[in-house]
Amino acid sequence: MKRLFFYIFLLFSLAGCQVKNVHPLAEDFRRLEETLGSIDEYVLAKEGRISAIEETLRDKDLTLQQKYGIYGRLYEEYAPYQFDKARDMLLMQESIADSLSDQVLRTTASLNKAFLYTTAGMFLEASKAFETLDTLSFDYHQKIIWYNAVQRFLTDYQEYMQGSGVAVPGAEKIQSYRNLILENTPEDSYLHRHMAILRLIRDNRWDEAYRANAQLIESLNNKSRDYAVQTYWQGFICYNTDREEEMLRWWIESAICDLQGAIKDNAALCSIAVNLDLPEETERAFRYIRISLDDAVFYNAKLRKVQIASTMPLIEKAYIDAKEQQAKERSHYLFVTMVIAFFLLLVAMVALNLHYTGKSKARTIETKNAQLAQSNASIAEAQETLRKTNLELVEANAAKEEYLGLYLSMCSGYLDKLKKTLPRDQYEAELKNFYKTFDTSFLQLYPSFVEDFNALLQEDCRVALKEGELLNTELRIFALIKLGITQSSHIASLLRYSVNTIYNYRAQVKNSALSDRENFEETVKKIGSKC
Repeated sequence: MKRLFFYIFLLFSLAGCQVKNVHPLAEDFRRLEETLGSIDEYVLAKEGRISAIEETLRDKDLTLQQKYGIYGRLYEEYAPYQFDKARDMLLMQESIADSLSDQVLRTTASLNKAFLYTTAGMFLEASKAFETLDTLSFDYHQKIIWYNAVQRFLTDYQEYMQGSGVAVPGAEKIQSYRNLILENTPEDSYLHRHMAILRLIRDNRWDEAYRANAQLIESLNNKSRDYAVQTYWQGFICYNTDREEEMLRWWIESAICDLQGAIKDNAALCSIAVNLDLPEETERAFRYIRISLDDAVFYNAKLRKVQIASTMPLIEKAYIDAKEQQAKERSHYLFVTMVIAFFLLLVAMVALNLHYTGKSKARTIETKNAQLAQSNASIAEAQETLRKTNLELVEANAAKEEYLGLYLSMCSGYLDKLKKTLPRDQYEAELKNFYKTFDTSFLQLYPSFVEDFNALLQEDCRVALKEGELLNTELRIFALIKLGITQSSHIASLLRYSVNTIYNYRAQVKNSALSDRENFEETVKKIGSKC
């Protein structure tokens, strides 16, 4: 009997032992998650800097040369943030240069435009921009920009065409242009050191590249875009030298710098997602990929969207593998549970036999205990059935929310395309119909959303809809938050408002909450939930 209880104790111990995998980069991921939580603040700061520069253009006494310089500052802000805006700033510079008949200013703007098209993966447009340039008229600085732009164009174009079987004309000159940069720039300049590292990487001199890049990183401001670029390259070097843990650490550093600078044209966060290979990291990978795709859509560079979309099958495979692993673990625990149940049944039979050999009163008590155990089992079964039903309801609601969010994004994208072709009044009609369709669809899912939302607010701050309105701007913002769309930049894009406006709406409504303002949006997400 003692041996039997020993075996039962041993089985319980084995069932309770679960090895918890703690990621060696847990602290680094914590910093990244904190940065992601403040992403709206960084975007708002970026928008504030841009607005301040744009405000200087209102000065009527500005000369054309001064306006040219201001548009240059705006280009520097927009270049890693929004492709269309950055291109518009360069077009304005070209127009001013033409008005001044200043070929130097015109060439500088055109060079920057060619470089911008290259970094955005618009190779045809970049090639046409290069063709318009008169290389014989370049000054020293323009030559350096030209060398850098052409080597970047040939490098990116060659990488893009890799595997297609199509040769890139001039690709053999990449190193020649890099050598020209090295020969014509100071050895302590960032561009010179960056080109030297690229040459080491090309020659597979990984250890030298690692040391040289580490020294360059130490000399850079950890808030600058150059810092984000070089830490990304350090991760790339580690990737090629099988330093997986250090690779992720450098890419996390790069991603944090990108997020703090509101840099939408980034690659680190996507690279992290693709290289998270632990089953328990699948959800994190999905979230990082979605954020990367949101940034790519906001930046509006075609190549970046294609690159991120191409990684989705990898993430999907990781998700499927994780589910299969979970299924195996469930089977294991089910087996252990069945063995434990068998031993428990054996113990019950022995106990019953001992009790039935005793007094009649003891047998009566044992019978009542058996009946009580059966009742408890029935209650447990009913509770389990209720739990599964509630879980199915939650999953169904989550699916509906996901599909409605996807439908909203697709309709919004369609309206953006129509805007270029429809008259203004017809486009406005389509936009109103889009809002009405969204309002109706959302309220069909959550018919009491308006009442439940108002119940969270102070009485004098509750939303009062006008006659014929289903939802207004505040309600639509928090309806999108309810659907899981939480980034102000994404909400602004869908509702055609500025990020600053969306941020103000959110802050104003949270300040009107009855209680717990910090967690107000999380409370809104729970409206309509059944468990």
